[in-house]
Amino acid sequence: MQEQKNIIVTGSSSGMGKASKELLQEFGANVIGISQVAGEEIQADLSSQEGVKQAIEQIIHLTGGKVDGVFANAGMDNENAELVFGLNYFGIIQLLEGLKPYLSKNKNGRVLINSSNSVVVTPEIPLEPVEALLAMDKAKAIKLMSKYPHWTYQVSKTAITFWARKAASSWAELGISMNILAPGAVLTPLIENDLKDPRKAAGINMLPKPLGSIPKPEDIAPLVKFLLLDNSKFIVGQYIIIDGGTEATWKSADFPKTWDISLDDFRKKLS
Repeated sequence: MQEQKNIIVTGSSSGMGKASKELLQEFGANVIGISQVAGEEIQADLSSQEGVKQAIEQIIHLTGGKVDGVFANAGMDNENAELVFGLNYFGIIQLLEGLKPYLSKNKNGRVLINSSNSVVVTPEIPLEPVEALLAMDKAKAIKLMSKYPHWTYQVSKTAITFWARKAASSWAELGISMNILAPGAVLTPLIENDLKDPRKAAGINMLPKPLGSIPKPEDIAPLVKFLLLDNSKFIVGQYIIIDGGTEATWKSADFPKTWDISLDDFRKKLS
């Protein structure tokens, strides 16, 4: 009999987190949900260092240290850079780093970070604050955002995507497969709230929709389940877009690209 897997899902009380938690449970996983609102297994503010620390302690207590996977799903979109960066970037890294020793125990740990297709379909994302976040300089990143208040969400998602792409190889050496989920507009409470904002609603409604509609959280959950529970361990460091064709419609000629590297530089990588 296969041993039950313990999967951690943040932001599990609604949207993609809730749909993923329910599907993972349907396939036999013991899912520990984390949310700021009461009703989940762990109630914690993952935008603060103390909140993440408390969540990690409770996870270890509830699992006995056996952690098989994490869906770092919780996120927010507003112009409060300190709060958004705390949840969408620093909180994710702190949580994953704290759970890394436990994820590596059975050499088949899984990590999935919920990013966004906005990383590759939003024009002119400022890279200065992204670089500050990657340097773990929160104060500098927040200061820089005074010039770019409307890009706070995109900056946070770009930074966590770049961080995960860079970290994925070293985590794989510990037996942990880390990947990045990149949904487009999904009918979550976040998007439903954005649709009430005329500026944001206009952009969402103009997105290409080759399939004719915006996906629901239940349409995203099967991919989450595949990457966390199924035989997908050799998928490592991938930024996986699931947006119904928006990115492909706009950027079909942009990806994949051949590698612009000299043969000499390539040989150096092999040596």
